[in-house]
Parts: sequence; structure tokens; C-alpha cells
Amino acid sequence: DMAVALTALDAVVNVTGSDGDRNIPIGEFHRLPGDTPQLDTNLQQDELVTSIDLPPNGLSKHYMYLKLRDRPSYAFALVSVAAAVELDGDHVKDARIALGGVAHKPWRRLEAENFLKGKDVREENFRQAAEILIEGAKGYGHNTFKIELAKRAIVRALKQALNIG
Repeated sequence: DMAVALTALDAVVNVTGSDGDRNIPIGEFHRLPGDTPQLDTNLQQDELVTSIDLPPNGLSKHYMYLKLRDRPSYAFALVSVAAAVELDGDHVKDARIALGGVAHKPWRRLEAENFLKGKDVREENFRQAAEILIEGAKGYGHNTFKIELAKRAIVRALKQALNIG
């Protein structure tokens, strides 16, 4: 799902409608159900997306999009992860992680990304970032397995982004 990758990269969605043009940061583009579960985005009824901007950053060398699916039905991702890392030697200079399939919109927590900044490139640090990202998640019986699956997927995506396994 492109929205997960765009969320990780702080994209800006440019839209146009009868009231003119506006720019919506990707984190504000998708909606949680709340009182209006029929609305997936914050687009007005007559607006349409005209383009998407990606801000310049140093994340283009080390990135990974990972999509885990259920074998019987390959139609939908159980969990997807977009991960990108900028290095300064053996340390993380910047990191972005976004999850799909765990909420009604792509899920990102700056605390997890900030935790990685300045840290060594080690699986143990990736696991801790995954714990921070998923902190407070609750399953509903049939989908509780997704919490552990998401944590493992985050670690795997970060390692693959850095080509370390």
C-alpha cells in the first residue's frame, strides 16, 4: 500500500477543489473512524488529488517495503512496513518506520524513530524501536497475533533496509 511508504517519508498530498488548492501532510490525509466511519480521508467532497510531494532527505540509500500476507488469501496484507534509515558511519542519523494493516490509517510514532537516532545499527535497537512503535496496541482475539507479527516485521524491514540480514 503506497500510503504506508508515503507516510514514512512525510509526503504532502496536493489537492484541488472548488475552494482552490491546498496541501495536506500525509499524516493528516487519512482519518480514523471516529464519528464518521464512512470517511477514509480528509478530502472534501469535490476535491481530488493532483500530486504528491516528497521532501528531500538522506533516506534513499537504505529503505525497504515489506508486505506480509496470509497464504490462503494474497489479496490483503496482514501487516506491511515501510522502513528507511540514514546512516552516519555505524550509527543511525535518521529513521522512518510506518506500519500498515494494524490501524485504519498508516501507523507511525515519532518516539520510535527518535529512539533510533544516534544508536548503533544493531538488531537489539531495532527490537526496542518496534516495542515503542507498537506500545499500547490491543488485539481482539482473532487478530492479536498481528502485534507480535508487526514487531518482527519492523525488525526484519530495518535489517533488510540496511542489508544486514
